[in-house]
Parts: sequence; C-alpha cells; structure tokens
Amino acid sequence: METLNRYQKGAQITKKILQERAFKNYYDNPKICKNCEEVIKIKEGGKASDTRKKVFCNSSCSAAYNNKVRVLKQEQKLKETKPKQKKEKFEFILDMTKKELFNKHGVYYKFRAVIRKHAHFVFNKNKTKKECLICGYSNHVEVCHIKSVSSFSDDEIIRDINSIDNLVGLCPNHHWEFDNGKINI
Repeated sequence: METLNRYQKGAQITKKILQERAFKNYYDNPKICKNCEEVIKIKEGGKASDTRKKVFCNSSCSAAYNNKVRVLKQEQKLKETKPKQKKEKFEFILDMTKKELFNKHGVYYKFRAVIRKHAHFVFNKNKTKKECLICGYSNHVEVCHIKSVSSFSDDEIIRDINSIDNLVGLCPNHHWEFDNGKINI
C-alpha cells in the first residue's frame, strides 16, 4: 500500500513540474487578445495548450471585436453594391408582341389577365378623371379597350394595344353595353 502512495506522489510531482514548465514556456511567448491586446492568461486548473488555442481573453472581447468587424463588412458591402435602377412596373412586356406574351403565359386567361392589369396600370397612371365616360359614375369604373384586344394582329406590341388612346373608363353597365354593341364610343 505504501508503494502505491509513493508512485502516486511521484506522478503528482512530475505532473506539477511539467505543468510549471508548460506555464513558463507559455508566458515566455504568450497569446495576445485580438481585441484588447492583453496577454491571454491561463485559467486556474487550465492547460497551457488549451490557452494557446484561444484568440480572445474572454467572451466580451470576442463579441466586441466581431461586432466591429461585422459593421465594417456591412459598410463595405453597401459601398460595393451599385444602386439598382428602378424599373417601371410592367416594363418587361411593353415591347413584347401579342403573340410573344401569349406564348409566354401559354393559357388564354393568364394572357388576358396580364393585358388587363397593364391596361389598369396605364389608365390609372395617365387619366385624371376616374369616372364613366358616358354617365359620370365614379364609384366603380372599369377600364375598357376602345379597339378590342382580339382585333389587334399577333404582331402588334403591347405598348400599342394598351395605349392610353385605346383605353377608356366605363361603369359596369356601359361597359357591358359597349362590349355587346349597344353603344358606340
């Protein structure tokens, strides 16, 4: 039993000597904190090899440093990005032909929906009075094509089909009457 204690005491002494040597070697050439530029100290009960792997002395130095770097990177990114030119809504279809737009959407009702939305956009952008051309009703005005979309050839461009000269505002009743040939504009 005494022999085990002697071996244990010898092992503890050797461990302490090696630990002191490692500490001395570390403090001869210590790691410096990237943020505060102070020596990163070995914690009590810690190892010199673990401390040598550290970059910051504590978590607050790490956070302070990384937040500065993050802000600098964001500022640099903002400087590098060129301001985008704002495209006008529906600009992508203005120079398309009727046939190209139909082929892009493939289904008639989707094609008509795009034409209709663009017509509303053009009408609302350019017209001052939002009322029926015939009766003056203004609670609900529908945008109507004077020359129907179907009467345009497949080679006509959307800019011409939805030209402000081809659009008029009508109440639902007069729009139905116009589409069914009961009235003329």
